[in-house]
Amino acid sequence: MEFSHVSVLLGESIEALNIKPDGIYVDCTAGGGGHSFEIASRLSGGGRLISIDRDEDAIMAVTERLAPYSDRFTIVRRNYGDVGAVLDELGIETI
Repeated sequence: MEFSHVSVLLGESIEALNIKPDGIYVDCTAGGGGHSFEIASRLSGGGRLISIDRDEDAIMAVTERLAPYSDRFTIVRRNYGDVGAVLDELGIETI
């Protein structure tokens, strides 16, 4: 079965983030990768995106969708409630 997910308030979210090309961003509920894709596509090689999801199908979908941005993208299979621990493990102190 193919993973399907519709991003909610995508345009509004991306606009509100005012993404900086060299910024660090976290998508705590990666789902189908809609928000993650839009963030990653706006980052330079100096930027970084960490996407978190606990669903293995979502992880596979996001990994495939964001393949063109693999140099600035990290996917983690965890619960969004673990975001602090995930960032600590990745050595990220500020976002």
